[in-house]
Amino acid sequence: MTRSPLGLLALLLAGCNPLSKSGTLSAHWTVPGDTAVASLSMPVTGRWCVGPSRLDIRAASGDTGLGIALYPSDSSAMAGTYTVLAPDGQLQVRPSAGVALRWVGKVLVQGLWGDSGTVTLSGGPVRGLSGSGAVSLVSGQEQDSVIALAFEFRGVRVQNDTLCDQPEVEVPPDSNGTLTDDGVD
Repeated sequence: MTRSPLGLLALLLAGCNPLSKSGTLSAHWTVPGDTAVASLSMPVTGRWCVGPSRLDIRAASGDTGLGIALYPSDSSAMAGTYTVLAPDGQLQVRPSAGVALRWVGKVLVQGLWGDSGTVTLSGGPVRGLSGSGAVSLVSGQEQDSVIALAFEFRGVRVQNDTLCDQPEVEVPPDSNGTLTDDGVD
């Protein structure tokens, strides 16, 4: 059996394709009320939300999760530096970024969001996106507490998602275990 050089090249490229692996994100921050630094490396995914023209980068490991929303000026040229803005409603200045961290502390679950800092994005579709960020996080529970978060990610594959902001509709099964008509067409 003979193989064509083009077929062998395709097999070799498929085996070495950096997109076949999931991306990773490494983050570290200072634990509130402590001098310890929390560090975590976790898998990361990327979704391009078509409707709002937003890039969502999400990383999670166990009970900890980090979300980054990038609002580029132009979807064809996303590389650059994004200023982190506090979440203030529906209007987003472009280019800008939003960052949120969910972290389980010693006593309670912390929900933190970025109110200042920057996220830098580079790379592209062939090798995946990479980037880094330095963000000041605040919490609704401890208004005076500011946490410095630093992160970097690489190899993020971005997939289009036309349903990013659509609410999920749950249809309960009837007593026979079949889905009922929810009246939504």
